Amino acid sequence: MTDRTGAPLDARALLRGTSDTAKDINRRKIIRSVMISPRTQVGIAKDTRLSPATVSTAVAELQQEGVFRVETGEGERGKRVHLGDVRGVAVGIEVDHSRVTIGVRRLDAVALEYETADFGPDQPVALRFREAARLAKDLVARIGMSNDLIVSVGVGIPAAVDPRTARLTQVSSSLGWDVGGDLRLFLYDEFPDTPVIVDNEANLAAYGEYVYGAGRNHETMLYVKASTGIGAGLVVRGLIFRGRHGIAGEIGHLTMEAEGRVCRCGNRGCLETVAGGARILEQVRQAYSGYRLDLPTTLDRVVERAKSGDPVCRRVLEDAARTIGLALATVCTLWDPETVVVGGELGGAADLLLDVLRESMRRHTVPGVFRVENEPTTVVASELGAGAGARGALAFGLEVEASARKK
Repeated sequence: MTDRTGAPLDARALLRGTSDTAKDINRRKIIRSVMISPRTQVGIAKDTRLSPATVSTAVAELQQEGVFRVETGEGERGKRVHLGDVRGVAVGIEVDHSRVTIGVRRLDAVALEYETADFGPDQPVALRFREAARLAKDLVARIGMSNDLIVSVGVGIPAAVDPRTARLTQVSSSLGWDVGGDLRLFLYDEFPDTPVIVDNEANLAAYGEYVYGAGRNHETMLYVKASTGIGAGLVVRGLIFRGRHGIAGEIGHLTMEAEGRVCRCGNRGCLETVAGGARILEQVRQAYSGYRLDLPTTLDRVVERAKSGDPVCRRVLEDAARTIGLALATVCTLWDPETVVVGGELGGAADLLLDVLRESMRRHTVPGVFRVENEPTTVVASELGAGAGARGALAFGLEVEASARKK
């Protein structure tokens, strides 16, 4: 495995060894774990579910071969394991209702390069994926790498994905995407011989926060993306909970008003119809209609105005937070997570809304969830912000690269 000439090792070759012995499979798991994030040996053992002795032996061998470098210093933190002189790059893509966000990282580095592109609601899925691929390739070149060094491509989309087949099981009719379709096909020609892993955007944003952000060091974490749509992802001991059909976490379609407005999913009174981005914009514009000409056109703009003291924007966002808190109270009663992380555009207004959200959750959930002596569930803002989806897609792509590789 070691390149005796002193040239950098190829990350793809390290992950795609032909040997299927238990030892080599474990080595690849350990390499993949460190590619996702530098960790201590304790952290690697926890992430891979391998014994500390197995991890210790493998790390020592891989350090000797130049695959790993291990920090010196006192204590476990001082012995963090990093990737050595290994060439490779990972790509994370988030395709949202209105934009695509791309994150690219050299595997031997920590920092990501980001790029975004905005889309109108009528632009076809093929165009969105072509643009995502173009931006990804531009970023790969920007960091001095080539496309043949891409190890994996993770993709988050605003739809439910069957975890067994990677096909769509639930998607908004407003997007016009094929239920039962396989969106990986749009990227296979762009990234030949590279695994493409697709999952729901909220799931992957949750995974990003769990690995790199506010969910670190938590056993169970619920991530809520409150934007144009409202979705959630649940991570339990490093595993995304998807349910049988990949629909777990679709809290935006919890019924809040049985006879309420018709939702884009076809049901009535869903959370999104009461507290989603379109409803928030509608309420603000309605309140100011006939009194102001500079009406906000995006949820980001509503948040900006609320932060600047606009009483209408602030009131509408607070009402939305109360309603989302009511929905989350039900979710927390069912799932009882250790922490709830709030992201999306409303996560950007955390300083205004988190207290309102917490109070609504406390009022409507069972008392034990927030009882102090029980080490109560915490409710915190996203640390990764708009980058959560792309970072989570990148990490998750590395995590499942082996099983998703095309035959």
